Amino acid sequence: MPLLYVTLTPGVFNAAAKAKLVEALTEAAFVAESVPDLPASRVRGLVLLQELPAGQFYSNSEPADGKLGGVFINYQLPAGVLDGARKAKFARDLAAAVDLALGQDRAYPVFTSAVIQEVTEGQWAQNGKILRLPDNVSITKFEHLVSMNEEVA
Repeated sequence: MPLLYVTLTPGVFNAAAKAKLVEALTEAAFVAESVPDLPASRVRGLVLLQELPAGQFYSNSEPADGKLGGVFINYQLPAGVLDGARKAKFARDLAAAVDLALGQDRAYPVFTSAVIQEVTEGQWAQNGKILRLPDNVSITKFEHLVSMNEEVA
């Protein structure tokens, strides 16, 4: 159940590139979390996309519009879903998603940065209740964690 808050620097992605980026980022998170290709599981993959207005991106205290681009992500998910290898794969797939969306013909460099925020057990409220990892496993069906619920039952 990936929840991705994505902030883009101004003017780097046109509408078609944004759509490609969102699709590739969503798939990267699904792969990292081993979310099965089931509509009930995948409907929970959410991306909140925003683009900074012109004049709101700086590098080394200098305006960076048209000189440097970035994709900044806050990736929230329940603690215990990703191990180190899955996090590393997501980082590689994030860079690949930008390459897919923009291609290699760029006027200036575009870098990626993601904070993977694992929400501590008992700290995620959704639809009026606290969701714990076993609840998330039963709803989302993380393929690498499904046996966890079978062992508890």
